[in-house]
Amino acid sequence: MLELKTKELELARDIISQGLVKAAESLSFFMNETITLQEFDQEKQLSSPPPEINKKDQTNIQLLITKVIGELNGVCCLIFSEEEANQLRQSALPPEILNSPEMMAEMSDGILLEVDNIISASVITQFSNILKVKIHGGVPALRKVNYAELEEYIHHEISNELYLISFKTSFKSSHVSFAPEFVWLFDDSFIQNIKNLATKEEEGTN
Repeated sequence: MLELKTKELELARDIISQGLVKAAESLSFFMNETITLQEFDQEKQLSSPPPEINKKDQTNIQLLITKVIGELNGVCCLIFSEEEANQLRQSALPPEILNSPEMMAEMSDGILLEVDNIISASVITQFSNILKVKIHGGVPALRKVNYAELEEYIHHEISNELYLISFKTSFKSSHVSFAPEFVWLFDDSFIQNIKNLATKEEEGTN
């Protein structure tokens, strides 16, 4: 499997950063308040062994998955603790839904899926525009897992020849703060495109 060199990794990180900034702008519109992206930390870049993903609450972790569809293959994952997910629901949903168990049962997962859709789509769009490839995000899926099941999922994707970069992110407003783990899994085709772009930038031909 191909590996990213330091400058290539910095380029990938910059593309993801741009996407997350765009996501904060879209979340601001969606939640009707200014959401800002705080400084985020790159955790790891590796193909194996699996990463030590933040354990969150250990149980009832909210794993949101978006497949990359098109000319390149990959997976975007957002990982929330149950507490973070509930805080996001409390901030995003109106009182009439929060006070209705029936409506909450219907809408609570939908809010997380929409937030995932906004964040993943923003990052995927940045890769599409900058790498000049035709890719888009599929329909997001939500899994409620414990830490062992989360590890098993990451193991499985890496065994499918997907490379991994993980970040700790933090979105914040005056009313809400949530810090999902952002995991970007992608294959050799992604890496080769990043390498090609890095080479062009070094040569001044991009």
